[in-house]
Amino acid sequence: MENKTINAQDIHREVMNIAEEIKKMSLFIYDNPELGLQEHKACKAQVEILEKHGFDTEKNFCGLETAYKAVYKGAKSGPKITMLAEYDALPELGHGCGHNIIAMVSIGSCIAMKKYADIFGAEITVIGTPAEETAGAKVEMAKKGAFDTCDVVMMAHPLNENIDTMNTMAINARRFSFYGQTAHASAAPYEGKNALDAMINFFNMVNALRQQTKEDARIHGIITKGGVAPNIIPDYTEAEFYIRAKKSAYLEELTDKVIDCAKGAAMGTGTRMECVHSEVDFKDTCSNLYLAELQSRSMEALGFKMKRMNGQSTPGSSDLGDVSYVCPAIQCAFDITDGKQYGVHTREFAVCAGSEHGMQQALLVIEAFVMTGIKLMTDSTHLEKIKEEFAEIKK
Repeated sequence: MENKTINAQDIHREVMNIAEEIKKMSLFIYDNPELGLQEHKACKAQVEILEKHGFDTEKNFCGLETAYKAVYKGAKSGPKITMLAEYDALPELGHGCGHNIIAMVSIGSCIAMKKYADIFGAEITVIGTPAEETAGAKVEMAKKGAFDTCDVVMMAHPLNENIDTMNTMAINARRFSFYGQTAHASAAPYEGKNALDAMINFFNMVNALRQQTKEDARIHGIITKGGVAPNIIPDYTEAEFYIRAKKSAYLEELTDKVIDCAKGAAMGTGTRMECVHSEVDFKDTCSNLYLAELQSRSMEALGFKMKRMNGQSTPGSSDLGDVSYVCPAIQCAFDITDGKQYGVHTREFAVCAGSEHGMQQALLVIEAFVMTGIKLMTDSTHLEKIKEEFAEIKK
């Protein structure tokens, strides 16, 4: 292959040459589900296959035991193309979010791109990012500079439809606690300070706040501790809240308003309120729409019917958001349900993540990413336009 055209048959052969071993790796991760920051088997399996294919690997990347970085420098210089792997599972559901397939797509894409990195010039990188479902390791990794030198970052999420890229919502996770004074609820209630009243008032005030929030805002919480017995005035209550918005800037404003609701509830009941971070905060995902269009066209060339979101926010949140503020990034989605429309985080979707149909869809997405990689390697105007858009998004 000497010219700069994309030869679909040649790409197909490259992917089929590694198909069985990357499917085997994906199914190994699927059969051995590990929760966030505990993905030792999954991490080892990925590093081994990447080292076998000539990648230089760095274990314990960014100080995280189950993170890694694997780099292949082509024979010629060119764009720095990075794929992100996820591989943590869900409690009880195993790979009900299909992260075993995310790892398969990213690793398979980078291995198949090696040949073209030598021909056209590129540096190909896989970064293994643990704990997307919980600790959101990409947030810490972004702070430590893991993505600072990437020209583009790409990944694909299995879903029940084909989407150009997911602009996920920013999220803040907060734990609210109210501290009061116990008393006998019948004999001397006037001696108590009711932390449950404070919590109920807090929820009511949040419900009133919703009328004044933007349409993209979401506030949802649960009471995790509400007292110990009906005849004791509760002196401690606790709630977990997720606060979401389309953009991080508005989310900070909204979070302050929710905290003010809690302060007011405490003041009105004579209790003390405490608010702490309960999980890592995620920024919204500023997807690079030019890059997303390149990948969508690659997928359409292979038969995918892509849905263009045009930058519209999608439900849910992802730690990819923090990466997207550092460098141009996309997370496309592809259907593995074979028309069943099962949602993620369900037992039915978990079955799809280990199915032969899911594996075959993943192989096609790998071919599409290789096609996109070649576009970036052979036409410098693509990267110029990607970077121009990224500069505007950051404003």
